[in-house]
Amino acid sequence: MSHKFYEGQRLSFDGALCTVRYVGKVQGTTGEWLGVEWDDPTRGKHSGEHKGVRYFKCKSKQSTAGSFVRPSRPADKPRGFLEALHEKYASEFEEQLSKQRQANNDGVPVRLHDLVYFGSKVAEEVGFEKIRKQLAELQELKIVLLDGLRIAGVLASDAEESEKRDEALRDIEKTCPKIIELDLSRNLLRRWVDVWDICRQLKQLRLLKLNGNRFDAVDTDLTFDGITELHLDETLLSWDEIAALSCQFLSLTSLAASTNQISTISTPLSSTIRSLTLENNEIETLSSINHIASLPNLERLSLRGNYISTVSPGKDDTPFQFPRTLRFLDVSHNNINSWSFVNALPTLFPGLQSLRISDNPLYDQPVAPSSVTNLPERPMTVDEAFMLTLARLASVTTVNYSKVSNQDRTNGELYYLSLIGKELSAFPESQEQSILAQHPRYSELCEIYGPPAIKRASDPARGGAAVNPRSLAARLVNFRFYLSPSSQFPEHVRKHDNKVQEHAQEIPRTFDIYRVKAIVSRIFGLQPLSFRLIWETEEWDPIDEANVGEDEWDSSAEEEEGANVEDVKDEEEKRKGGTDTDTVVTREDGNKFVKREVELVDSTRQVGFLFSDDLREARVRVEAL
Repeated sequence: MSHKFYEGQRLSFDGALCTVRYVGKVQGTTGEWLGVEWDDPTRGKHSGEHKGVRYFKCKSKQSTAGSFVRPSRPADKPRGFLEALHEKYASEFEEQLSKQRQANNDGVPVRLHDLVYFGSKVAEEVGFEKIRKQLAELQELKIVLLDGLRIAGVLASDAEESEKRDEALRDIEKTCPKIIELDLSRNLLRRWVDVWDICRQLKQLRLLKLNGNRFDAVDTDLTFDGITELHLDETLLSWDEIAALSCQFLSLTSLAASTNQISTISTPLSSTIRSLTLENNEIETLSSINHIASLPNLERLSLRGNYISTVSPGKDDTPFQFPRTLRFLDVSHNNINSWSFVNALPTLFPGLQSLRISDNPLYDQPVAPSSVTNLPERPMTVDEAFMLTLARLASVTTVNYSKVSNQDRTNGELYYLSLIGKELSAFPESQEQSILAQHPRYSELCEIYGPPAIKRASDPARGGAAVNPRSLAARLVNFRFYLSPSSQFPEHVRKHDNKVQEHAQEIPRTFDIYRVKAIVSRIFGLQPLSFRLIWETEEWDPIDEANVGEDEWDSSAEEEEGANVEDVKDEEEKRKGGTDTDTVVTREDGNKFVKREVELVDSTRQVGFLFSDDLREARVRVEAL
């Protein structure tokens, strides 16, 4: 048995691929066993250990990657490269040709042409000529997908004599000389020399996928020319092996090495690489991959699905910076939970233009503590995450695949600056420097929009200060939303509103009505298009009683005779929280006035067009439709 099976051998049982890691006896059992590591690490029972005795070690860190299999168990038949190619792209015609050749060998007459008629016309001719045409199409193939076909190498067995191997290599060059992209993923490949032999026959090959194979040690004597894109996902190669391979592919510009248990990058890659994908590995900090920063031409870096939470685990790490050529970064689906990570990106990636950072714990947090916003804490919305991210990154043009328009940038930076102002207002002046240290763009944004109005409780003199028309405060309107008492809202909405009678939200004047309604929908938990917004202005219109029916008036106690128009504002302050009809006053001369109300009708018009330049606050009633 020992001459048939050996360590490192690739096998397939019922379609499940594995690598032999041990051949021999297992204590407490009879006969011999194969200790195998499954490519699917969830398929096994252990990690190579049985009753406290370790018989082999798996490359996978999963505890269930190993099993013991009897050598007598039937294994799936491996294939050579050309055999798999014909199986995938010419199996039907190969079968016909084989039957005809067999018939010739048996001395049975063969009909060279089978005619199929449609009426009186020949519709199809099946025979040697058609088979030759179909096989000739293999020579025109440019994209070949041979993943999962149990390819063991140039030939199905390493034991085949060298003459057959040389003949097979010549046939590869003749059969498919125009291949540009080749996928050999999830096969039984083991030796790099087999990959090298196949590739050197394909003069036009540019993209090679070897995902999911398990290779022996890298053969540093081999070099691959012409291939520009290489995929080594799920190969469980070490980083040093991957780095060595990158230098053996002389024309390599794009490398993918995802799902390889990589946690640290200890050696640099080939300087020719422009695109690097390291998704679903075990990277925890950006400093652990600082060797990548030495790549002079790197343009794209994807670190999606790792465990990244910080730039550096400590302050003593050597500073590093990626080249300005790097414009795309993907750190989505990681463990980023602090804005300090985002703040550090402009320094680490000075050329960054496109960022993907969604699906991180950072965006499950509230925009700011309730002590700052005066609102119940809630996770930030997609819009808020988008604005607060782009506002911290002056050079990005795309965030999470969404283009950043000039309007988006203005809105985002205004919103961000207003939150900084609220944070400064919520804490004493002695903490101002420590707060601003968390917002590196503060000074820059103040230069663009003017500083935010800071109104600390301990500094009442600032509360009545005039607003600079060029300041941030002049660009924002403090909306105070409340639910109309006379409207029938769902019970869950009413319960929500009982917590806070009036909800304040600073909104840039450049927001359109649709975005304002989206904010209201989120605050109260309302369905879109189920409500309308009524702005209660501070202006009063006279009432022509001759043209209005008495059933339109409310004779509530608030309508006091002798009320002066000058007292309207005082009356309104007393009536906050009253009914919708508490907006009528009567002067000494008997004339009545009603407060003007304006509906914020759905449109793309900016809310700033509705308000005068000196208006800083707007009370808006939310009515159910």
